[in-house]
Order: sequence, then C-alpha cells, then structure tokens
Amino acid sequence: MPAAFSRSLRAIEGDGGGVWRWATPLVLVLLVGWGAWMVRAEVPLYAVSTGARLVRERAVYPIQSAVAGRVRTVHAGLDRPVEAGALLLELDAGELELEQAEERARLAALEAELAATRAALAELEQARTDARSAAGSARREAELELETRQHSLRYAEEEAQRLTQLEQTGDVAKLSASKARTEAEKAGVAVRAQEATLARLTEDARRDDQDRAAAVADRKRALVEREGARGVLLATLERLAHERELYRVRAAAAGVVGELARLAPGARVEAGQDLGAIVAEGRLAAEAEFEPAEALGKVRLGQQGELVLSGFPRAEYGTLRVQVERIASEARAGRIRVELALIAPERARMPLEHNLPGTLAIEVERTHPAALVLRAVGGALGLGNPGG
Repeated sequence: MPAAFSRSLRAIEGDGGGVWRWATPLVLVLLVGWGAWMVRAEVPLYAVSTGARLVRERAVYPIQSAVAGRVRTVHAGLDRPVEAGALLLELDAGELELEQAEERARLAALEAELAATRAALAELEQARTDARSAAGSARREAELELETRQHSLRYAEEEAQRLTQLEQTGDVAKLSASKARTEAEKAGVAVRAQEATLARLTEDARRDDQDRAAAVADRKRALVEREGARGVLLATLERLAHERELYRVRAAAAGVVGELARLAPGARVEAGQDLGAIVAEGRLAAEAEFEPAEALGKVRLGQQGELVLSGFPRAEYGTLRVQVERIASEARAGRIRVELALIAPERARMPLEHNLPGTLAIEVERTHPAALVLRAVGGALGLGNPGG
C-alpha cells in the first residue's frame, strides 16, 4: 500500500504538479492585494439623473410707483421688451414742475448777478493795481524832485558860505552875500516843501489803496454771499429733480413686460400699488430630478458633479462642471428637484442654450469596495445597510 501511494505521488509530479509550486504564491499575492484594495481603496458613488437640463433663470421685478398721483402718460406695453431704466409710466407733477421753473428763474437771475459782481470785482482789482502803479510813479517823480532841490540847497549853502567869508574880508559887497544867503534859505524851504509833498503823496497812496481794498473786500463778500445762495438754489433744484423723478416709473431691469395694469391718463395711482411686472432673463443654470431614495440624505449643498449634454459627445465636447445650490425639501410628482450652478460656463466647448437636456452625475459619497460588497449582500439578505 505505501508503495502504491508513493507511485501515485510520482505520477502526479510527472503530470505537471510542479506548476502549482510557483502559481500558488502568485495567487496568494493577488488575493492579498485584492483584499487590501477592497478595504483600503475608495471609489466614488454617484447620484445620476437622466432628466437634467439647462435652464435660464428668470427674475420678476414688480412695477410700482413710489408716490401717489394721477397718470399722465403710459409708455409701457404688455409683452414688450424694455431696457433697464426705461420710462414705463409718468405721473402728473404739475406743482413740482412750477416750483422747478421758479427756482430755475431765480438761479438765472442770480447767475447774472454773479457775472456782474465778478466783472466789478475784476475792475476794482485792476483799478487798484493801476492806482498803485500811478502812485509809485508819482512818488518816484517827487523823490527825484526832492533830490534835485537838495542838490540846489547844497550849492546855495556853499555859495552863501563862500560869499559870507569874502564879505568879512571886504572882497564882496554885503548885498551880494545877503542875496546868496537868501537863496540858500529859499532852497532849504523848497526842499522841506518837496519833502512834505512826498509825504503827502505817500499818505494819499496808502489811503487810496485802503479805500480800494475795502471796496474789493465788499465785492468779494457780496460774491461769496451770492455763490452761497447759488449753492442753495442748486441743492433745491437737485432735491426737486429727485422728487420729480419719483413721479416717473422706470424699469428696474431689462426684460419683458409680463403684466401691466389697465391705466388711462387721469387714473389715480397709489404709492406702492402693483402696476405690473417685468420678467428679466438671468444666468444659465442646471436643474435635475432624482428619485427620493437617491437624493434624500445623499445630495447636499455644495456638492459638485458633471453634466453631459445630449447631442454633444463627452469625448469631443467634454462635460460641464456643476455645483448644488438648492434642493427641494419635498418631492413633487414623486421626484426631488435639485438646482445647480454652472462652474466656469465660459469654458464650455458647446453652445449653451435654454432647455438643453442631458445626464447629470453628482458625487455623493466615497467608500471602500468591501463596504459596497457588504451593502449588496445585506440588501440581498434583507439586512438593511451593513456596510454603512
């Protein structure tokens, strides 16, 4: 019997049993690697919706009047496009318009007074400059005349002194010496008179400059007062213009007049009354519907995903990156609606238009493959979610 078993082993070895000696470790290594991958690797799980589409968000802006009044003119029309700031409705503001006209008339009169005051001030300043120049010229002339008379005085004094000495020696008659002394005294009087004239000219120039400076100061004061009054009038006109603008109802945004009340000229409008609405087109976004089991508790705000548009192959056109912005709290028709913002839509390689359909995949979780297997087994056995 032992001999037969030994022959059987040799027969097995002869049939190729040596392959298992190197295949078995390889299989063990693969099993260990696969097991490590099952418990350590992470794979993404997606919530997928085949009913996704691009949508153009629409904002509705009410048409309201800020003040009460009677309709003067209606410029808007139902279903007509309007630009932002376009005049839709105008109310009667007759009293404000009259007040504006009065204030504008006051402003025009004040502007004329300001122009006259500025011209008079310029003339006064020029006259003051001219008077200073003339006074300076007169003072220089008087100084030159004084210098001339001083020279004459020195000559007369020297001549009188010389003749007085000759008179004492008898070389000159007394009459000549007396006449020389008289001339010297006259020259001295002329110098003193010219000094008085120079002092008078200086004082007159100072007094005249002070008078002219006072006149200039008065004109400047009047100019400042008129400019202040002009500022008050401008502020009043600005306030009236603001109040007048309240009687004009303008479009809050570009769009289409979706609703409009029937208003005829003379109709009464109250402040804050709804007169209609403007429907404005906003940004492009995405929306999708999910089964409640796929979305509730899994799809969350801020999660990102990919949208593949129908008719634009992924390999050629790529995908659109999206981010969850809003999630409906309740199901409608058995589906949960999710709204998503487009991430960098300007980089899209396909034309983006309203209502383009597509398939949306949102990454809702990352888990280990082993957990997925356990979930599948638990689901098959009716054990709930053992891998969660």
